[in-house]
Amino acid sequence: MPPARSSSPRRALVLGCGGVAGGAWSVAVLHHLEQQSGWDVRDAAVLMGTSVGAVLAAQLGGGRSVEQLLACQQQRSSGCQWDHDRDAGGALPPLPAPGLNNPALAMLALRGRVPALTGLCGLLPRGRLDMAPFRRLSEEVQTPDGWVPHPATWIIAADSASGRRVAFGRDDAPRATLSDAVCASYGVPGWCPPVKIGRRHYLDGGIVSPTSADLLLDRNVDEVILLAPMASRHPGRPGNALERLERRLRRYMTTRVDQEEAALKQRGKKVVRLEPGPEDLAAFGYNMMDPRRRRRILETALRTGAPLVRQGLAVLR
Repeated sequence: MPPARSSSPRRALVLGCGGVAGGAWSVAVLHHLEQQSGWDVRDAAVLMGTSVGAVLAAQLGGGRSVEQLLACQQQRSSGCQWDHDRDAGGALPPLPAPGLNNPALAMLALRGRVPALTGLCGLLPRGRLDMAPFRRLSEEVQTPDGWVPHPATWIIAADSASGRRVAFGRDDAPRATLSDAVCASYGVPGWCPPVKIGRRHYLDGGIVSPTSADLLLDRNVDEVILLAPMASRHPGRPGNALERLERRLRRYMTTRVDQEEAALKQRGKKVVRLEPGPEDLAAFGYNMMDPRRRRRILETALRTGAPLVRQGLAVLR
């Protein structure tokens, strides 16, 4: 049975980056979150997403339910026109376009003005994955005015010139259509093209932070439900050199999430932090973009997600 919809005006939902793997894992965890809490996540005071989290936040903000997202992942009837085997691209990126994303980001990183990862991403080539499927998916829930009905759906991207994060959908952000904002937020460097909105170009918000939960510091919310597919406090033991490399990136991102969680708690907000454990990471492998592992990831998370959510929700009691 689907959960009963209830008002939760002071709770935010944050959906972090994580590629194809992170999307499958997040949907499974959201399923358990709703089942155990009786809370419809669409009732969040803020729906915030980065990269694949932005794709999911847009769908939720547009009215699609978690059970519809799960049905789509399981390739059952869901009203979602998305081909999981094709639309997100393959396990490797297409040949890049000429030019780099923006070498100026590397200079800003050397000066300590943006994180090291942000600077490195500026030196990666411009990706050219066909983003038309992402646009179609966003347009399925996009209203005539270009956004979604949920009044606070924030889509996080990074300015490719300054590295500054922008929460599209927030009052202080440049105006953008939902499809542009989602494609910008999912603009994985070296994989997907930057997106021009107004006079500026934007990349994946995950190059600055895997979750950007700190953007809620001054928001009037009491609780933050934080899903972080790219963080892991218990990452297990990697099995090969490529997995060891993935764990290094994961440690870097985990540190950032640690800092954001601590800052939120210092402001008196309760944080339910949900992230993959060793069994999930074994299913992920080293390539978060590989669609061939998606089914295994989903099935694993549907099993591991129940105790993970149960433990996480304990902080709200």
